[in-house]
Amino acid sequence: MLPSLEFLYEIWVRKALSTTGHTVLIYDYLLTFNDEILYIWNAPWTFVKVLFLINRYGNIAGQTLIMFEEAGVLAHDSQFFCQRFSIITSYFMILSSESIHILVLIRAWAIWGAQRGMSNFLIGGYVSYVLILLGVASYGAHHDSSEEFQYLDLVKICASAMPKLMWLCYVGSFILDAMTFVLTARSLRRYSREFQSLYPSDLLLLLVRDATTFFVFSMFNNAMIVACWTVYSNGPYTFLPKGFSGPLLSVAGQRVVLNLKSLPTRSYSTHDLSREVDRQLEAFAEESYWLSPRGQDSLDDPDCSREL
Repeated sequence: MLPSLEFLYEIWVRKALSTTGHTVLIYDYLLTFNDEILYIWNAPWTFVKVLFLINRYGNIAGQTLIMFEEAGVLAHDSQFFCQRFSIITSYFMILSSESIHILVLIRAWAIWGAQRGMSNFLIGGYVSYVLILLGVASYGAHHDSSEEFQYLDLVKICASAMPKLMWLCYVGSFILDAMTFVLTARSLRRYSREFQSLYPSDLLLLLVRDATTFFVFSMFNNAMIVACWTVYSNGPYTFLPKGFSGPLLSVAGQRVVLNLKSLPTRSYSTHDLSREVDRQLEAFAEESYWLSPRGQDSLDDPDCSREL
């Protein structure tokens, strides 16, 4: 039985978008390679540096493997290969997406003030969420092991249907991304109003721009997953989150890290720091006075306040 024209068109769109995702990833890597050498490799070894390099080069390796498969040079009409390929790319999609989310969350946590309670909540919630995703991916892999890949002998790439309700696990990603963005935007607004003398405007603008950009790409990736796994769950489009929106999300997250690293640091003189500390102490003293019984008496008796 020959595939329908609609199926062949979806195969063509899938190949084109997967090629676009890989191209954007490699192009951005070449554009930012000098920044990587300057700001990442020359920096001390930290958790952020290790995670950044794993995400960066893991994505290049994984997307290159996907690119070869989409070119039709790996499957060789093998159902067994497609089953293993589906399992590997499912885990790859989760690890790629969540590792870049962790990098951005670390930056967001610092912006929030590095509160221990918030960090415990995020770590617990995020670990639980990743375990759920891995469990769902394992279930999907079991489904693929019994699923025959469609028209493999003709199209030469692995295309199969997606199990129902798989998309529900990514509702949590919508919630986590929205919470992260709202808390980050709230903290940046507070910094822009209360600490203008300590935080330069270019830093705040960069943080706002990158937080907004990453949020948009993250929501786009989530929407792509939900759409492709519901409306188009029986066709080749189920692969688009792996080959198209996933690389775009990784590029956006890597840009957040590199942009922050490349921003020139500002040095503060003793006078600047002293002035900011004095301002905060004066505000605190004024607030404490008006909350004290004496301050309340002054509010009740204006003549007394003038005598003081």
